[in-house]
Amino acid sequence: MFKKPLAHQSNATPLRSSARRQLLNAIYEQYPSLRGESQAQDGSADKELGRMILPEGVRIATFETSVGTEGTFWLTPDGDPLWMTFGRSSKEYIPTLYLLSLSLPSPPLATIQIHNPLPPPILTGAPLFIPAVRNLSKPWLLSDVQEGQLVTFVSSPSNGIEDVRYVGVGRVVAKGGMKGALERRIDNLQNEGGEKEEGKFADILCIIEDHLWELGSKPSLSPFSLPIPINPLDQPPDQASSPVLSETAIQQLSITDENPQPEYIPGPSSISSSSSEPLSSSEISTLLSISLLQALKSLQGSSFPLPASLLYSAHVLPNRPSYIPKERREEVVIAKSDWKKLTKWMKELGKDGLLKIKETKGEVIVQSFDSNHPSLQSHSEFTTIAQEEQKAAKKAAREAASNPDGEPSNKINAQTSGTSGGGVGKGKGKELEIEELWKPSGGAIGFWEAAGVDKSTLHHPSELKTALDSYLTKHSLIHPSDHRYVLLDDELGRAVGIKPPEPGDKMARDEVMKKLKSGVSWSVSLGGVIKKGTLQPITMTVKTRQGRKTVTHVYGLETFNIDPDGFAEEMRKVCAGSASIQPLPGASPKLNLQEVQIQGSQVKLITEALVGRGIPKRWIKESEDSKKKK
Repeated sequence: MFKKPLAHQSNATPLRSSARRQLLNAIYEQYPSLRGESQAQDGSADKELGRMILPEGVRIATFETSVGTEGTFWLTPDGDPLWMTFGRSSKEYIPTLYLLSLSLPSPPLATIQIHNPLPPPILTGAPLFIPAVRNLSKPWLLSDVQEGQLVTFVSSPSNGIEDVRYVGVGRVVAKGGMKGALERRIDNLQNEGGEKEEGKFADILCIIEDHLWELGSKPSLSPFSLPIPINPLDQPPDQASSPVLSETAIQQLSITDENPQPEYIPGPSSISSSSSEPLSSSEISTLLSISLLQALKSLQGSSFPLPASLLYSAHVLPNRPSYIPKERREEVVIAKSDWKKLTKWMKELGKDGLLKIKETKGEVIVQSFDSNHPSLQSHSEFTTIAQEEQKAAKKAAREAASNPDGEPSNKINAQTSGTSGGGVGKGKGKELEIEELWKPSGGAIGFWEAAGVDKSTLHHPSELKTALDSYLTKHSLIHPSDHRYVLLDDELGRAVGIKPPEPGDKMARDEVMKKLKSGVSWSVSLGGVIKKGTLQPITMTVKTRQGRKTVTHVYGLETFNIDPDGFAEEMRKVCAGSASIQPLPGASPKLNLQEVQIQGSQVKLITEALVGRGIPKRWIKESEDSKKKK
């Protein structure tokens, strides 16, 4: 409800004493359990409780949410919202987390424990689904809440029942309430393998860290033991005469209690403990969601716009958690998630406000992302598959370098030496690892599939020649009298643009390789971050203005994740002259590309500064026009 800032909030005005007393009586009538048994006849304690839950000087304000829902707040003199209603004339007073943070004699609402860490979607206003609820296999710990009933949500860092804290307030919307939702869950697990869509269990009215929480002082929420339900769904096993759930059903739910299926974040222990079982679509969806958040944490705004397919393949997949067992990693893909299609997922994220997307000619383009989105702000980073693989590669390189039987190598030390240099030219920063990659595309896909090349993944350039040589040998296509030529069969002929080839048609091997290279889709890896298309170097051009004034123009910085503003600031100090930022001439305004203009002919100092940032010299060039003028 409060995933975005309020559209409007009126000035808070003090509530009259008579209105306060009427409101207090209405709250006691709606929440009789709030007083507790011992305070029912104790007038002094009743007054003390009244001053706590609705203090003297309480203020009232109206509000409108970002989706147009109107309501009313009752706030403490310090501005903490204690109660709220939705609708202009509503008499349903809903407690907030600020009220629940007080030392209340007893809980005002039924309490439901949910898994920790909290499901990321509910932090952004998404509903709660029944598998995210804990204690499903212990119905005596579940309140028999009905459809439409208000509830409080608690969670524990240890997922135990001794140290829970309030995290939110919601309304049950599942048909049949808790009992109906649980019966459907059991039927799903027993007859559908847990894959059937069960519908939402509860709507979230307020949740920790949302914009309602941000309105007040954000007090600490004290831990307490999970309250025993006044009206439990079932009696404990030693007291139940006719249990609601069969023993088989409870055993089935016990499995999902330990390894919950839906929105909560599957952690290392929960996944590794069930690595022999396939991941559910809900678990895969959650893993992909946190992988996207991990990727967005490392991406800069200059990386966008970006095709959704490239964001998924080059950023989301490499940022999947490394704790996913290797034999299960191939399962964590969009086709096996709840969304099934990438477009559906992207549109959902667009509605949520995390991504800004645009659909053009059937392709979804991600224009930008909201770096202040609650799900990004609350995301806890983890070790990714890409980081794990990079670490393993470095370890292998170190072992190879220290092998006494192999060729000694100091390349690693040479690359990392001088990273602490204080200025340009005083040391060389760790060189950025740049690697060109390719994958099959266009009319040659049939050939690459026949050559055993996976069309969905990126490959090293050396695999082009390896795959071609293997195919030629396997199909006996090397010219018998001149190995510089190869014979063309249907697949190879189609790949090089000759279809259908005549028997005996041949082509020079170098020409075949050239045509195959031009027919694939190229990408580039910059320090492990994949970018689509061929890589263009950072270019410097020295131009003369107004007769004698020279200015060095530098562009292409964004491709290498260099902020033009930061680079300009660095060059002002290094060159002891002016440096400005201008839009790159000839580039589309949508791309937001810029060039840095530096006073004087500064090619050498600029090159040293870029090398100091880890850019290899082969990716820094001076334009031909500048060279001719020298």
